[in-house]
Amino acid sequence: MTIPDNCTFCGLCCTLTVRLSEKDIKRIEKGSGRKREEFVAADNDGKPLLKRENGWCTFFKREGRIGICTIYENRPNNCRDFPGKRMCDLAENPIYNYTDKKTEEGKRIMQLLNNAPTSATSEEKIKRSQEEAERTFKGISGK
Repeated sequence: MTIPDNCTFCGLCCTLTVRLSEKDIKRIEKGSGRKREEFVAADNDGKPLLKRENGWCTFFKREGRIGICTIYENRPNNCRDFPGKRMCDLAENPIYNYTDKKTEEGKRIMQLLNNAPTSATSEEKIKRSQEEAERTFKGISGK
């Protein structure tokens, strides 16, 4: 999986509900050192989901304007497969039209939505965001 060409590392994808397989759970436990109780929630049918805190995945971290997955190498398969195409068009998904903008979670999601790429996002803005993300990742990894 490659990062979409227009990714701005906004973190909007980290607001989505992510179903987990048993393989995902074991990989995350091994890679993160955290126990399943710390990151697994259940849907209405009792199926495992990645926990969300304040609207974001429990493993989401913000560094300035850049969204970072703290378990990127061990992330679930659904995250590995997302978005499954060359361009991210998540910001144009109508699901966000129904976000309750009065709640704290809704306000945070709308903040991400404002920084997310759309078909109208300029190449310059995308390039700036990607360069900022590269600097951020280098700072974190020390490379």
